[in-house]
Amino acid sequence: MVGCKGVAVIFNTNFTIQDKTIGHGCSPYVIAEMACAHNGSVDKAKAIVDAAVQAGVDAIQLQLFSSSHQVPPNHQIFELLTQIELTSLQWKKVFKHVRQHDIALFAFTYDIPSMLLALELGIDGMKLSSADLSNPEMLEVAGKSQIPLTLGTGASTIDEISQALDHVGDNGGDQVVLMHGVQNFPTAVEDANLCRIRLLRRTFGLPVGYQDHTAGDDRISKVIDLAALGMGACIIEKHITLDRSAKETDYQASLEPDELKCLVSQIRRVWAALGSDKDMSLTESDKKYRRFQKKNIVAIRNISAGQIIERNMVAFLRSSTPGLAPDQVKNIIGKIARVDIDSNENISLADLQNNDPAKNIMCLDTEGQR
Repeated sequence: MVGCKGVAVIFNTNFTIQDKTIGHGCSPYVIAEMACAHNGSVDKAKAIVDAAVQAGVDAIQLQLFSSSHQVPPNHQIFELLTQIELTSLQWKKVFKHVRQHDIALFAFTYDIPSMLLALELGIDGMKLSSADLSNPEMLEVAGKSQIPLTLGTGASTIDEISQALDHVGDNGGDQVVLMHGVQNFPTAVEDANLCRIRLLRRTFGLPVGYQDHTAGDDRISKVIDLAALGMGACIIEKHITLDRSAKETDYQASLEPDELKCLVSQIRRVWAALGSDKDMSLTESDKKYRRFQKKNIVAIRNISAGQIIERNMVAFLRSSTPGLAPDQVKNIIGKIARVDIDSNENISLADLQNNDPAKNIMCLDTEGQR
């Protein structure tokens, strides 16, 4: 648990949704964002859910809104929103379909009525975009629900984020992931600002995710999320559409089902490649490489028992078995071989004795009495 900078509330840095833990050091959690790709069709929404399941994501995110509670009638997108808005009954059908699959359900809500509907239908996680980062009423409902929350931070200030966390925490919320990223339909690669993932982690000490909105038809959109993992993102949120070429609502930053499936596989593999930064304990792979690569002190001529070891008798070579490291050469020069050492054999301290005549005689006398 952690208390955020400028925030009095103690937040969990790791929490579990269904059987998967989210947070620092945990396997990345992948969310397929449907947004408005359903284009007002329940059947299409169900098909997108099925595609997300087949892609292997951890959660499907549904975007609920009421047109009249989101923008005024004279707004440029009002007419579009009214055309694709789903009714409560339609959403109930979609939610029921999601629950037939082994996948978590997140609700991305834009208004209080939609939040209450999502809570009534049952959700595993909730998202608020940066549009509501300064909306105390939405933040209050989110906090009181005590449901894991992903909180959009795009185009927001540190103070705005701090105040939002205050509102959530003061109302009982303690499971929050800050989501980095902006949506510009699509967002240019040079505007991704992935380094802000580290900035948010450093500033607030909370888990941070990446909501990717780069162009779906740009090759970078297939790899930029992997870079986000390297920056410390614990959640990857990616838009999904059935057919990007149809250019329906929210297609710009979306991947098609096969593309998303490939990305999910890559995310899992890259996560495995990242490993741990907790310590430098040698893995079995490290040990195998060490045996193959590390140089040891090796005899380069036959050395008879009783001979004094000189520098020209040994070399630093990659031998097939572990031995003395080259930095131990100072500990063997001038010592006496206790046994015969063949050329190309490792030198070991057990093969040597100090070049001290008195001690050597005593040692020999002792051995003779045994």
